Amino acid sequence: MERYEGFVIRTYAARALRLGESPRVARPTPELAEWLVDHAHTVGCREPEVGNDAFDMGARRIDRDTWAKFTPLVAALKRRLKMPPPSGLERRMTWLCEALGLSRLETDLLGAAVRVALSKPVETLAGVCNGGCGGEVNKVGLRVLTGHDERAVKRALRTAEPLLLLGLLEDRGGGDVEPSPTVMRIARLETADPDRLRDALMGKSRKAELAWTDFAHLGEAADLAERFLAAALAKRTEGVNILLHGSPGTGKTEFARTLAERLGVSATFIGEIDEEEGEPTRASRVAAFAIGRSLAGRAGNTLLVVDEADDIFTGVDEDDAASRVGSKVFMNRLVERTPAPTVWITNHKERLGAAVLRRMSLAIRFPEPSRAVRRRVVERIAGRHRLRLPAAALEELSQVRASPAVIDAAVRLGKLTGGGRADIERAARSVIQAIEGDAPPPALAGAMAFDPALCEADCDLAALAGSLCESGEPAISLCLHGLPGTGKSAYARYLAARLGLDVIEKRASDLLSMWLGESEKQIVRAFADAADARALLIIDEADSLLRDRAGARASWEVTQVNEMLTWMERHPWPLVCTTNAMDALDPATMRRFLFKVRFLPMREDQAREAFRRAFGIEAPEGLDKLDGLTPGDFALVARKAKVLGTRDAAALVEMLADEVAAKADGPRRRIGF
Repeated sequence: MERYEGFVIRTYAARALRLGESPRVARPTPELAEWLVDHAHTVGCREPEVGNDAFDMGARRIDRDTWAKFTPLVAALKRRLKMPPPSGLERRMTWLCEALGLSRLETDLLGAAVRVALSKPVETLAGVCNGGCGGEVNKVGLRVLTGHDERAVKRALRTAEPLLLLGLLEDRGGGDVEPSPTVMRIARLETADPDRLRDALMGKSRKAELAWTDFAHLGEAADLAERFLAAALAKRTEGVNILLHGSPGTGKTEFARTLAERLGVSATFIGEIDEEEGEPTRASRVAAFAIGRSLAGRAGNTLLVVDEADDIFTGVDEDDAASRVGSKVFMNRLVERTPAPTVWITNHKERLGAAVLRRMSLAIRFPEPSRAVRRRVVERIAGRHRLRLPAAALEELSQVRASPAVIDAAVRLGKLTGGGRADIERAARSVIQAIEGDAPPPALAGAMAFDPALCEADCDLAALAGSLCESGEPAISLCLHGLPGTGKSAYARYLAARLGLDVIEKRASDLLSMWLGESEKQIVRAFADAADARALLIIDEADSLLRDRAGARASWEVTQVNEMLTWMERHPWPLVCTTNAMDALDPATMRRFLFKVRFLPMREDQAREAFRRAFGIEAPEGLDKLDGLTPGDFALVARKAKVLGTRDAAALVEMLADEVAAKADGPRRRIGF
């Protein structure tokens, strides 16, 4: 034991005996007398010549004759000794208390509580002072050990005071308190160097792996966050909070690091591990933030970051007090009074509660990055992993709508396997499918590539795409209608490629829900995602969402159409709706579409060219007799022929005729018969 800690225990023992309070020292309880015998050498005194069996544990005080044998020990405790140099524990606790601006009383109470937790002699002495033999950190025991006034101690241990408010001590009920895991983590460290203590508590700032330009898809929000935090840091403004929210892996955490580097400050992530580097509890995370915010406020040039913030706030905003987790008032004040600018990160903003959200200065929603951004991210991540990828591979990988986190993991896999682009793409898509669940797989190999020249419509499809590209107008809307398989959805994707935009494709089944009001929310989310990603939004089977309100039987059928119409009119990016039932659409939809394009069955020359491309042979004369062929028919029969191994032209025509008949739900009809 260090000399200083022995000196502290000696001081605690003197206070337990109430030495100095009066000329005459009252006889102690048998429990305290026994403790003095057992720990006489610890406090630097000679052990009294009595045995433990000399004490009647049922008595209030030890007898006079036994107490007389304690005279040398009491005299030794009365002597004032020179204080030794502070121990490592004392230096660590002094640093923490000074950094947090604690008073002398609060410092003494916290130091005593920590020593009760770390030292068996102090633990048992505290139990004796409680009036029992246990080692609980009781408020009575802390008062006796520190020698402070009873009222002052009670006041310092109230919930609204720093020791409990900052999470330094935790109230265990029944008058018991104990140091928080965060405090114990500091107490157990082997260093007393202030910089190392601060790093141990708040963590070292990791270097950002992405550039500021990689977040260009956030638009003005990123620029506003930078200007706002720069001003707040310069003026040391309190209560500055920014919320970053969005789907997992969209770059929120990396943005916080990049933002801090751009501002020239340290990004400190709070409460990510407990004192044993395990998973922290909610209480330990709250304590770590409460302490970290005070340290950061004093240090300046620090951006606090609380990742997975919903872990801290979940349940705080419950109206039912029985279901509430923690103090709602305490958590609200924790946010609004933070002395250092704080970034809160969550995948589920609704779990923070309305009260916390209202206290945010700025909220930034993170959409999926655009293709251009993804290409830069892939190139940067590949470079960091020292993996050389050709330009063609970078372009292909950028088409995979994966977040930076998913791309990073996929690139690591590709480097280890040596499979290059193919393995990277396969890995990224597997993770996306695991996350989204219903994400469609990539197009089947061997499918016929889309060509507008093979699609028949009431306008020139290639010329229309060219005009839309030249216009530079993003807020365009098209209704593509006609028979199934005529190429409506394929043309929408072709148009997106011509415009250089990503595609967000939704089927009616993706947006419709059995729950009241949920369909409207899904519609809002689809349009919002497309706007954030600056993508072309495709809504297939739009007639299910835009059905004529005149025939509605329930109010939700009307509100669903109303929601669609509202967003169609205000959406700032390209929208394409496809339908096989144009007549079923609500009349009000017509003026929401800039272009209404009808897709028709193929002409004879188109069908012959499609036959050559699909099967690699010239079309027989019998093909011209089929009426109603579509590009979808050729794609389907090409796959069927591959499975069956069919190469005979006549047999292929028969298979195409079967597809035409199946669509008509009747016997085949050939031209001229």
